[in-house]
Amino acid sequence: MSGESDLDPPPAGFWERPLFPAGSIFLLALILRVGAAELVERHVQDAGRSFFVEGDANGYWELAHNIAAGRDYAIHQPPRRVLRVPGFPLLLAASIRLFGDSIHAARILLAGIGAACCVLTWMLGRQLVGSRTGTVAAAVMAVHPFQVAGSVLILSETWFTFWMLAGLLALARLTARSSSAGPADCRRTLMSAAAAGMLLAAAVLVRPGFLPWLLPAEVAVLMFLKGSWRIRLTAAGVLFLGFSAAMFPWALRNHQVTGHWVVTSLWSGPSLYDGLNPEADGSSDMTFFDRDNVMESLSEYEMNAHYQRRALEFLLQHPARAAWLAVAKARRFLQPVPATIGAGWAVQAVCAVIYGIFFWFCWRGWRFGGLGLSGVLITAGPFVLFLAVHMVFVGSLRYRLPAEFPLAVAAAAGIPRGSLRVWRNP
Repeated sequence: MSGESDLDPPPAGFWERPLFPAGSIFLLALILRVGAAELVERHVQDAGRSFFVEGDANGYWELAHNIAAGRDYAIHQPPRRVLRVPGFPLLLAASIRLFGDSIHAARILLAGIGAACCVLTWMLGRQLVGSRTGTVAAAVMAVHPFQVAGSVLILSETWFTFWMLAGLLALARLTARSSSAGPADCRRTLMSAAAAGMLLAAAVLVRPGFLPWLLPAEVAVLMFLKGSWRIRLTAAGVLFLGFSAAMFPWALRNHQVTGHWVVTSLWSGPSLYDGLNPEADGSSDMTFFDRDNVMESLSEYEMNAHYQRRALEFLLQHPARAAWLAVAKARRFLQPVPATIGAGWAVQAVCAVIYGIFFWFCWRGWRFGGLGLSGVLITAGPFVLFLAVHMVFVGSLRYRLPAEFPLAVAAAAGIPRGSLRVWRNP
């Protein structure tokens, strides 16, 4: 026995040893999510429904059926052909082609993807700080109740989280590279930049609200990539080209069906007006769309521009009301418990304390956790971006969940290393 106390800090290098393999994290996350899929499936069947969250899920499933059957990528009448970006319907279409018209099978598929997100979190934490940080972050996300339950809903969050984390990991590896070793290393750097751009595009094709992340990604390359300014500028340009190349087929298709170059979708206008109109309260209520019925007289492109214009008019005419709505949306985004589950004050208080501790550890991680400026940008950036976006559109805890994965890396980095008594005379 060495005589060391459990309260002593671990020996040098111990913190970087994995607590357990990434495979164990994946297995734990998968078991919990498959269990959640079974419970959700039983609940919706008992309720006589197909989906836990009706509306968005129905639209995604119908578009997926159209893709799987080779029909036009459109929904509703008159047809809306650019209502949704295709990333999530493509995944559901693959599930339909492989497993048939089974929502249950799609939930199991999403359970596996949710478990894979935990492994990507482990990889991101290991890249930014070390294996122990990645392991703690991934373990937290593996057992997080909202993440477990939300990952098996027929909604785009889980699939988006997968591509977002893959893109953040690629960006973290890119900015950690050194491009001063010679031409071969420079080529690898540029290939990494192209891959980071393509992964960003994949995330945007699932969740268009992630499009503004292109700017922080470019800034990260220019600021943190090791090498001359020439290679930094070239890598930033290649990242943009990779992003553009991956987005171009969708934009070209949109030009063919609408006559306009549309990078993402033609639903941003109604979504914006949903959050900025005289009846808005910070939550989503799209009843105005059916009531107005503007699609009877306007094209899809004109409809989108119409609602963008109305939202801007409301903002300019009622700035105080718009500011109040922004605060209400932020509150909904930051709330500790989803409003839909009707939790009592005691549950809300417990969740608020847990999230308070979580964000306190995040702050410690950003300040003391060895993340560096690039790590702070990568772990905090998505959360800040989504908060800003949903203070303009509508707010919900649902939109925060993907950003909690990189936040977990910061929180794990902020845990005092002497506070976990997981070592004993190693």
